[in-house]
Amino acid sequence: MGLLVLPTLVLGALHWRALRKNHEDALAAVPGEAADAARRLSDAISRQLDSLIEAESRRPFYEYSRNYFPPGTIGADLAFFPSPLVRDPQPEGLLGWFEFQNNFFSSQPPEIYGGMREQEPSWPAIRSDWIEATRALRKLEEREVSDPVLRFQQLRLRHGPATEQGLPYPVVAVNLSPENDVGCLRDSLAELRVLEEEAVALRTTRFHLRFFLEESRRSRAVATRMVLVPGQQMLPNMPSCFSGMRNPTYLLQGFLIDPDWLGRELPLQLAKEVLDPEQKLLFWGDDAPPQSHIVSIDLLSLLDFELPRDGDGRTFQLAIAMDRRNLDLKLRSQELHFLGVAGMLVLTLGTGLVLLLRSVNRDLEAARRTGNFVSAVTHELRTPLSAIRLHGEMLSEGWVKDEDQRREYYRRILRESTRLETLVERVLHKGQLTRNELSPEPGDLNPILESLRPTLMLSEDGGDARDLVFELESDLPAVMLHADCIRSIVINLVENARKYAPVNLNDPAGEPICVRTHRAGDDVLIDVLDRGPGIPAQERERIFEAFYRVGNESTRSTKGTGLGLHLVALQAEAMGGRVEVQERSGGGTLFRVHLRLA
Repeated sequence: MGLLVLPTLVLGALHWRALRKNHEDALAAVPGEAADAARRLSDAISRQLDSLIEAESRRPFYEYSRNYFPPGTIGADLAFFPSPLVRDPQPEGLLGWFEFQNNFFSSQPPEIYGGMREQEPSWPAIRSDWIEATRALRKLEEREVSDPVLRFQQLRLRHGPATEQGLPYPVVAVNLSPENDVGCLRDSLAELRVLEEEAVALRTTRFHLRFFLEESRRSRAVATRMVLVPGQQMLPNMPSCFSGMRNPTYLLQGFLIDPDWLGRELPLQLAKEVLDPEQKLLFWGDDAPPQSHIVSIDLLSLLDFELPRDGDGRTFQLAIAMDRRNLDLKLRSQELHFLGVAGMLVLTLGTGLVLLLRSVNRDLEAARRTGNFVSAVTHELRTPLSAIRLHGEMLSEGWVKDEDQRREYYRRILRESTRLETLVERVLHKGQLTRNELSPEPGDLNPILESLRPTLMLSEDGGDARDLVFELESDLPAVMLHADCIRSIVINLVENARKYAPVNLNDPAGEPICVRTHRAGDDVLIDVLDRGPGIPAQERERIFEAFYRVGNESTRSTKGTGLGLHLVALQAEAMGGRVEVQERSGGGTLFRVHLRLA
């Protein structure tokens, strides 16, 4: 057992140490994991916004109008198409579009496009709100630079380098013409067809992102680009509807980004995809969990938004909190699991030890009983054999001359032979009962017991025994029985009573052994009662075990093998009944056999 316990203790200690070491490693890795989580979330937000800006960058400049003239559509008439900016739903995160044409620094409002929202009843209020946003953007530019010329140069520098793109002259001319010049354009179809092979080199910047707060402290996020159209001085004789193209033209086009989407909805959506369960996204003003490691994310700086004043974007500060308590809880759970397993192992080992000790004790007890049985059988066999041999030798050698004495010797030889036969039959009968080879049948109990009277009532001197009485209740119902088993049970119990509780025939008040039958409920009972010293309570359950006898065979004065009561229990069970021993009222012992009704 030590070879099993010692390795178990060593492995348990190593596992416990590994748990603690893994916990320490996990705590040391928290800062790196939090930084990695912040990087993953930042990359996901950047990709989402870049995707939106890239899609808008591919939008041609002429879609920033309510109706536009696409390339390759000059025929018998001019074909105008409704712009997606007034008929399609807005992409996620985008509120609406606007365009200034050469008048960003004037008081003229821009063109506002709201997509499908223009069909909503609240569109006028929404449009007014967006116009206020563009005015606030213009005021920012005016505050930074007061000189008009320098102001435009500052605006141009802010948007960075431009990419050149060639478009057919008619496409640029028609889309830059005012809406009220449509008649003039149709009258100029011949000239437009002539100029279809001419190209205008448009220059378009990338979208520039700006974040600012209005005077009401309301957040605004805007993306703008500049479209530069060079002047066409080489076409002096064109119709009046093309007169605007003689001078350079610039367009300031852009869209409004939803601040709530940018600062909360988008991070929340992406956090569910890229963060682990123990990593929590925090917004401005959120309380961090105690014992957590914090990694901050400056969202607007990450996304390259230009801020006019430091501190305007502090409400767009995000953070990743990695709660160390989860690791402590995980360790505690693992420790409890380990202790539970260890407890189960200790319980299992303890149970195994107890069962092993019980098994060893049973084996030792069986060995002791077997020794007792061998000792008892040796004694039981030696005594009748010695008597048979002695009396046989005396008779064969003619030492006994008296005829009465000779008959007495013959009777003793017969009695000792019967003892040997009974001993052998009991051992064989135990094997039969153990193998369940007996089948009970319905029968009457009292006649079987009456047949035992001559045998049990016969004394050693040939007279009637005065130490036994029968009290058999009449009209008992039939029970399930086996006649030989009934005889063996009663004989065994009566012999035991005579052996361990003999009746003093010289005492006038001595009470004989009683064999009684009666009915109790659904059972018919056989009782064998004596007035002996009784059986200790701790021995009553064990006296029916094979070879069990109280005391030691080497010092016991009474004869026996320890099979009698064991056979009684087996025979009762073979008939579907049971046997029990009780303390008799007034002193003595009551053996009771229950038999079930047929």
